[in-house]
Amino acid sequence: MISTAASNRMTTINSEQFEKICDFVWNDRASILMGRGSLSGEATLMRAVFWRLCKAGIKTNGCADNDSSKPAIDAYHLIVGRMLKMNARPAFDAGPILKALVERYQHEATNEN
Repeated sequence: MISTAASNRMTTINSEQFEKICDFVWNDRASILMGRGSLSGEATLMRAVFWRLCKAGIKTNGCADNDSSKPAIDAYHLIVGRMLKMNARPAFDAGPILKALVERYQHEATNEN
């Protein structure tokens, strides 16, 4: 069950809901990757996960600090991890879900050439 605020926005997330967000990102990857600018494909997908979490109502307070010396994918991975640490109920390891998303992209990108 999704815990929601009065505005119908998600305030907590479970692993199934998070996996669904990652699946939506994967299914929409063509349009997501078109607007990536100078980001790698992997970082662009991670950024899309971040923004979908924000749109779902997952709070970013206190977790959006970004060290600009880190590659973008690491920065987005860190931020998504912090968002989930604060809002996942029950707590779950998002690493395997995010890893699968990135690996799917890498496999697809490799096979296009």
